[in-house]
Amino acid sequence: MEQERGKRWGTIVIVIALLVLAGSIIFTGIKISSTINANVNKMRTQVKKEIEQDLRREVISFIYAFRSSSIQNRQITPEDLKKGYKFARDFLSKTK
Repeated sequence: MEQERGKRWGTIVIVIALLVLAGSIIFTGIKISSTINANVNKMRTQVKKEIEQDLRREVISFIYAFRSSSIQNRQITPEDLKKGYKFARDFLSKTK
């Protein structure tokens, strides 16, 4: 009789230990998933911001090069683009 009780308690302890282990694994999986989602969202906003800044710089530099060449009634040259990039860099550094 006492051996059966000992076996039952042993079985109950093992079942409880397995349930605690399963719960901790599930909790860890959920925590890792939420951490990954938070990091992905942070990276997404950071990449979006960088792309937006790069596009602004490109647009400003091309507009500058186009206007510079069209005022003088000629084609855009690499020098116009260099001046455009310099202007865009200076302009955007002042607006921050």
